[in-house]
Amino acid sequence: MKQESLSAVKAGITRLRDKGGASKDAVYDLVNGYVTAARTIKSRPGTRISHALPPGTKGLVFFQGKFVVFANDVIASTSPDVEIEVLRHPTVPGAPLKEIHFSMPFLGYLYVVAEFEGASDPRYVHYWLEKGEIWQPGKTYFPGALVRPTDGNGLAYRLESDRSGYVPWAPNVARAVGDVVVPTTDNGFKYTVIETTGASARSGTTEPVWPTNAGETVFEDANIQNALGTNTTDTPAVPPDVKDRYGTGNS
Repeated sequence: MKQESLSAVKAGITRLRDKGGASKDAVYDLVNGYVTAARTIKSRPGTRISHALPPGTKGLVFFQGKFVVFANDVIASTSPDVEIEVLRHPTVPGAPLKEIHFSMPFLGYLYVVAEFEGASDPRYVHYWLEKGEIWQPGKTYFPGALVRPTDGNGLAYRLESDRSGYVPWAPNVARAVGDVVVPTTDNGFKYTVIETTGASARSGTTEPVWPTNAGETVFEDANIQNALGTNTTDTPAVPPDVKDRYGTGNS
């Protein structure tokens, strides 16, 4: 095949053929280059390596302004522009990550398909990486909140409150100052009785609407007819209303 050196291109790129062979003034195909406005040929510039990805990581995707790679354990990032997401097998947490077969943003989060070594049930695991919000000092978080460290370590943390040792609210239960109760539906707070009214203070028949700001109080009224008496044919006397007042506290 005869070679020709081109310094200028008059006809650009064309697949048309003239009699006698290819034209010296046109290019049939051009790889990794382009024709300038001055009809000269320039090589297409290449890319430069700007980040060294941490060893032991797999896959690569660009998401939310950072290069995201994956590992099965916490690994320190080598660059502020490189973020490491930790993927652990659901039944074999120590299984090493073999390969990332797919990673792409989907509905605001990364959808990832990972393959693990030494785990066959399942071998391929699908993830939808909900990152959670960055932890902030002094902020109140409620049960179920998903947060991640300010520096980022590839993990997200789900908040669970500790209700062990506390008695859930129930109707018609005797109350005394200092009693501590928690709502039947966990909201992250415990409530301490700070004041009662009446000789036989008790909880009401309907659970109060619990405040969720530290330091707030809630009143619980109970109008109960002879709650501690026995069933008789006599008409029971109606005692004065009994009232409890609770103060909030974190559980």
